[in-house]
Amino acid sequence: MNFSVAPCLTLSPTPDSCPFEAIRLSFKDNVRIPLGPGEFTPGGSISISSPHAEIWLQNKQILIRDQNTTHGTYVNGIRIVQQTLLRNGDILTLGAPIMRSSSIPNNVTNAQLKPIKAMVAIVGV
Repeated sequence: MNFSVAPCLTLSPTPDSCPFEAIRLSFKDNVRIPLGPGEFTPGGSISISSPHAEIWLQNKQILIRDQNTTHGTYVNGIRIVQQTLLRNGDILTLGAPIMRSSSIPNNVTNAQLKPIKAMVAIVGV
């Protein structure tokens, strides 16, 4: 028997992230998956856009690209400006910390001012 695992990626929150439930993405070649506020629940960071980034499988590699966002997308602390390879164990950050100011509504929690920070786990590639 030949068992193969479908390519997938899990994003799990780091301790300094805006809280969210871990998400698992399954891939087919060259199908791009948008990452935005809807993928990260509950609450959600106000520093990410919709769509914020896109992620896809190409030639057995998982790539990510920022969608020209204000607060950026980072891999291991480095802001990405073009498609970037994701590796197992990378730290993916969507957005940047936002300082509380009078322009931020009172119902926005301090946790929502944090970016999404996730540990990347990849299987099947």
